Amino acid sequence: MTISTEQFISVNVGTNINDGTGDSLRDAFNKINQNFSNISSIGVNTGNISCQRTIEILGNLILQEPSVPATSNAAGAAGQITWDNNYIYICVATNTWKRASLATW
Repeated sequence: MTISTEQFISVNVGTNINDGTGDSLRDAFNKINQNFSNISSIGVNTGNISCQRTIEILGNLILQEPSVPATSNAAGAAGQITWDNNYIYICVATNTWKRASLATW
């Protein structure tokens, strides 16, 4: 089960600084804690995630709906990885794909 970013609880920051129209500090942090709790216990389903460091995954990484390149010079950005039943494809440079065959053992 996953949650989408639309299910996060928004913190009301008010209209202007210190105008009293936003959430109290206590209510705001309760909402933030609930958002973190949802992420850690359920997971998150989002669009693109950008990371400048290492991403560590405990458990399985499951990628859905792969889209494989039709040719070795199909559109792609370096670092993209995808697959089908026969190959794993890696984009090694802009619009430059390489593939390796998959086999059972």
